[in-house]
Amino acid sequence: MNPLIECCEQNLAKGAELLLSDPFIEENGDVISYSCMNECILCAQTYFVLFEGERITGETPEELVVNIKKALVLWQEEMG
Repeated sequence: MNPLIECCEQNLAKGAELLLSDPFIEENGDVISYSCMNECILCAQTYFVLFEGERITGETPEELVVNIKKALVLWQEEMG
């Protein structure tokens, strides 16, 4: 079972959609997008996802992808 990665469609539309085409994230995470996650201030300020309920952010879409990959590796290590 892969960890859940929840995304706001508005955040994806402003550049975070980069995470959707990353092969490592595609293979190791279950990505779900919502029309709105009621995080409008956060969404306007930065790029973010919820990873198993924990907020992960990045100042750029590329940084967000790197931070998600780090979280995936840690999650895999913890799950053994």
